[in-house]
Amino acid sequence: MSNEHSFEIENQENKNQKPSTVAAADLKAQGLLRGRRLSVKGKLFIGGCAATLVLLVALACSILFAGQPAAILVNGQQVAALKDQAQAEAVIADYLKEQGAAIGNEVYFAERVEVAAQAREGSDVLSRGKAQAALELTTTLKTNGAVIRVDGGQLLSVASVDTARQALENLKKTYLPEDETMQVLEVKFQQDVEVAPKEVFVSDVLNLDEAKLAMKDDSLTGAAPVTVLVVLEKTKVEDVPYQTRFETDGTLRTGQTKTKQTGVNGSREVTIQVAQANGQEIARQEISSNTLVEAVDEIILEGAVVRTASRSLQQVTDSGMIWPTTATRISSYYGPRSGDNHSGLDIDGEMGDPVWAAKAGTVVAAGYNGSYGNQVVLSHGDGLQTRYAHMQSVMVSVGDEVEIGQQVGTEGSTGNSTGSHLHFEVIIDGSTIDPLLYIK
Repeated sequence: MSNEHSFEIENQENKNQKPSTVAAADLKAQGLLRGRRLSVKGKLFIGGCAATLVLLVALACSILFAGQPAAILVNGQQVAALKDQAQAEAVIADYLKEQGAAIGNEVYFAERVEVAAQAREGSDVLSRGKAQAALELTTTLKTNGAVIRVDGGQLLSVASVDTARQALENLKKTYLPEDETMQVLEVKFQQDVEVAPKEVFVSDVLNLDEAKLAMKDDSLTGAAPVTVLVVLEKTKVEDVPYQTRFETDGTLRTGQTKTKQTGVNGSREVTIQVAQANGQEIARQEISSNTLVEAVDEIILEGAVVRTASRSLQQVTDSGMIWPTTATRISSYYGPRSGDNHSGLDIDGEMGDPVWAAKAGTVVAAGYNGSYGNQVVLSHGDGLQTRYAHMQSVMVSVGDEVEIGQQVGTEGSTGNSTGSHLHFEVIIDGSTIDPLLYIK
């Protein structure tokens, strides 16, 4: 029986079902479909393998370069190797931050500084501290600071314009007086002083104290590069010394004197202006004066006749001098005294005792002179001088020619004196010598 006949019998037996016949072409199409599905799976498998391989290669590269040191380059030359790029960048940033904090201003490199991802093969990895030290040795830092110029020439560099101005103000304050009674009228610089912003090297930057010292430094030229001029004004009360007048009294013997009227100092209110340059007074001017108390003149009565001849007839020493006063007792000799050197001879006497020239000469000083009080200095030629000090009164003037024995004043206790006496000096070429060698 043929196959076609068998199909027909089965269909008849199952006549309640639809015929299930499949064409040969359909079977072939199903076979191709199964083959195509297998081809897609193969491609997915191959693609997955390729992706995995790429990930493995990338992982291997990352592992390979993870421990590779980075380098800090200065103008293209390696100066330090660090663990990695992040650490190298941090070292540079920290160094700039620390240096900027030291001067109070942002700083930057004068050179080209960069980080290379890979250091030279065989480079030793440095610590952060050593890497910063290498940066310090191989680079220079700059900042947008300021300079102070004096008469057009640059004097110094600071971190900022504000710092420069503050340094100049600090310099001015250095020369202001501590005396609260002095009024400051003006403070200025003698020179043309200018502050200007400028890019400067950090190594040249001075702090406030250093800048002030630099502007006061006189070691090179003997004069400070900056001069501060200060004008001050002060009002004060001061004594007005009384004047001494002499009147002749015929009742007194020659050489005797008597005080007719005691002198009294007056007082006045005076306003002065003082100019200073770097703390040294260069000018003083009296602006106004107002008398508060009038001075009272001292009046001294003198004997009617001055007999200088009688004094001249005293014994003249080999040096050509005579004893300079009526008193004879020596209260203090020439030489060491109380840890110091006494420059003359103190001859004890009464207030008003006459003092005369030990030798003829020319008056070169006459009047009040500090610790000497009222004094007369005579020049006798050839570098020889005599001094008569602490006198109550002076009876000659500068330029007078006096004879030996002529009265030049009266004993007193003016200046640095503890009692009435005559301080007598003999001076040769500006140096004192024991007077007893000349008058005894």
